[in-house]
Amino acid sequence: MARKDLSAAALLLLGLLHERPMHPYQVHQTLKQRGDDRLASITPGSVYHSMDRLASDGLVEAVGTDRAGNRPQRTTYRLTEAGREAFAARTALLLGEPRQEHPCFPLALSQAHAIDRSVAVAALRARRAATAEELTAWSRRYDGVRSHGLPRRLLLDVEYDLHRIESELAWLDGLLADLDSGALDWDEPVPQSFRDFVAARSRAQATDHVP
Repeated sequence: MARKDLSAAALLLLGLLHERPMHPYQVHQTLKQRGDDRLASITPGSVYHSMDRLASDGLVEAVGTDRAGNRPQRTTYRLTEAGREAFAARTALLLGEPRQEHPCFPLALSQAHAIDRSVAVAALRARRAATAEELTAWSRRYDGVRSHGLPRRLLLDVEYDLHRIESELAWLDGLLADLDSGALDWDEPVPQSFRDFVAARSRAQATDHVP
């Protein structure tokens, strides 16, 4: 499997198998307990599917099976050398290469002007409250595991999320303050000078494409 083909779920699976061999159920439970399902869509089905594909591509291999009581038989997998190499290459690529992502919030912001001001403000206040709760919850979890000695290098993704959430919260506070004070006029018309600028640019671009 080429490094570019490793999905987010596959990358999480390979990362976890660096610690020890596991069966898919253990993988799913561990990822959920650590909160890594915020990084990718993690369901029992996606874990089993990803593990099967990783095995068929030689990135993991089965090392044994077991059965507990009436439960289905479980296959334990370990990382192969090819899996380590693919994992390292993909991780380095994602660390160093900015990627164009398409989160929903910027999309909603780009269209917010077209809905009623009161509806937009109510939605933004709801988001602000939810964001503050998220920040409190993740800060508590981060501080808790750090106080028990978990090395910082294992929490860099959480640190990044905390800074992102803090920045979003500060921006929302400023936006809501501007809406409350009237500094941001929801009904301000687009000035004719800007319309003229856009029209002139469109004409120039059309001329540039004339053969």
